[in-house]
Amino acid sequence: MIYLNWELILLVALAAAFVVLVVKKWGWAEWMQIHGDKFLSKLFSCDLCMSFWAGLFISFAFVCLYDDPIYVIMPVFTTPLTRMLV
Repeated sequence: MIYLNWELILLVALAAAFVVLVVKKWGWAEWMQIHGDKFLSKLFSCDLCMSFWAGLFISFAFVCLYDDPIYVIMPVFTTPLTRMLV
């Protein structure tokens, strides 16, 4: 049975937004845009991309915590929310 907890999706979206905001606030995003290779430069200049990857890393933590691979699809739902919050 596929079951995703909407509260958990909201929690991951908020945590990913926090991560993206901290990366921007501390200047890591700007530093990676300047000093990173072509891929990383484009990734850190795109809020949608940073939101997706932050959500994916956080959802991997939930996969390990709950031992359920269904949580890998959470970034599909969290990315639009995260991008609007950033």
